Amino acid sequence: MHSQGLTNTSVTGGAAMPKATAKLIQMPNRLKDRVSDTGDDLSFEEILDKSALIISRLSGDWRVGALHATAELTLLTAAMHAEPLAMGPLLPSFFFLAHGVQSQAGVFGYGEVGQVASEICEYLAGLDAEGGNLGDPRRHLAVFDRHLARLRRLLIDDVRDAPVDFRQAG
Repeated sequence: MHSQGLTNTSVTGGAAMPKATAKLIQMPNRLKDRVSDTGDDLSFEEILDKSALIISRLSGDWRVGALHATAELTLLTAAMHAEPLAMGPLLPSFFFLAHGVQSQAGVFGYGEVGQVASEICEYLAGLDAEGGNLGDPRRHLAVFDRHLARLRRLLIDDVRDAPVDFRQAG
C-alpha cells in the first residue's frame, strides 16, 4: 500500500481485534553489497543479469501459485454467495490470499495483477475500518466477483509488465 501509516482492525468471528499501526520504511538497495563477495569473480553487471534470469525463470512458478490462490479466492466467494450472512469469518482468509498475490506480483512482472489484488486488500481493510459491521454482506459480493474476474483474466492471459531493470531499482 502506498500510505505512510496504516491502521487496520481484523474481524474474526464478528469481534474486532485491537488496532495496529504500521509504517512503511524505504530501504536502500544493497544488492551490490550483499552479492559482491560471491567468490565467482562476477562483475556487478553480471550478477544483476544472473539475478534477472533467476527471477524470470521463477515467474512461471509464481503465476501458477497466483492462479491457485485465485481459485481459492473463488471458492471462498462461492461460499459467501451461498451463505452471505456467514461471510465475516471467511474474510481473514480472503485477505490473506489476496495479500499473498499482491505482495509478490510486482517482483515477477505482474504489476497489474498486484494492483487488482491490492484493491481487494484495501477494500477489505475498509470493511475492517467499519468495525466489522458489514451491513448487508451481499453488497460486497459484486466487488469480490468483479476483482476476481479481473485477476483470473490477467493471470490466464499472462499479462506482464516490462521487465524490471535491476540497475535502476532502489
